[in-house]
Amino acid sequence: MKKVLFMSTLLSLLIACSNNNKTDKQESSDDGIDYATFEYKVDRFADIEILRYPVPGFNNLSLQQKELIYYLSQAALEGRDILWDLHNRYNMTIRRVCEGVYENYMGDKSSENWNHFVIYLKRIWMANGIHHHYSEDKIIPEFPQDYFISIVKSVDPGRMPFRDGMAADETLNEIVPVMFNPDVMPKRMNQSPGTDIVATSAVNFYEGVTQKEVEDFYNAMKDPDDNTPLSYGLNSKVVKQDGVVSEQVWKLGGMYDKAIERIIGWLEKAAAVAENDHQKEIINTLVAYYRTGDLKTVAD
Repeated sequence: MKKVLFMSTLLSLLIACSNNNKTDKQESSDDGIDYATFEYKVDRFADIEILRYPVPGFNNLSLQQKELIYYLSQAALEGRDILWDLHNRYNMTIRRVCEGVYENYMGDKSSENWNHFVIYLKRIWMANGIHHHYSEDKIIPEFPQDYFISIVKSVDPGRMPFRDGMAADETLNEIVPVMFNPDVMPKRMNQSPGTDIVATSAVNFYEGVTQKEVEDFYNAMKDPDDNTPLSYGLNSKVVKQDGVVSEQVWKLGGMYDKAIERIIGWLEKAAAVAENDHQKEIINTLVAYYRTGDLKTVAD
């Protein structure tokens, strides 16, 4: 959970740096929005209602300010798939297969099963994965397993995002149990008393290790004389390979290298149009952090 909160904090820093010069009093403006007729509700499904809101004053921002907002928002979007993968290692494959079906299925789209499929896809979009965004329980599809297999196989394989050259059957064998079996990865974060929260949680922060092994690994890093210790493990995955526990750090040249490279690219564009030196310093600090993965960079 701390890892997710840490990523959210970084995103908040990005957003905050664009508000550095704003006063508490907002200037009135003619933004062309008819608030009397504005539609706030976008969609409603399962236990979710999607809302949108007007952004007063956006049209009055300078081109430079709009550029800054755009570059920061693009940097944040590049981290979306990282969050999906962190929530569960099968999330990205499940999402891409479902999106491939949603975009390319040519069969009956008036059936109850198809409607349940669409709702399932919307729910995992909302939750950034196959586990509910509040309860963290796995979202079980309300359409039959056989129906899902049939609609996946009905789509032209050339239009489906099967990864690493995998065929439909190989992909389905991998994801179907994760989606439909209630006993497989039932909880994103299992915090039940007396359980090994590392071994029994569905998150992708760890692989092949137990809670004790993770605790021992990070305890060995701590300096007992350090009065301001770092929160080790906020930006890494702990794995065990050939019996050795190690850390895969999220950084340029490390884990999530390609996505982080794109994040850095957008942040550098944002720094070039920053409104002041303080904004530029915050953005450049984030760039340095993503390049090195050194937690000290953002702890100072």
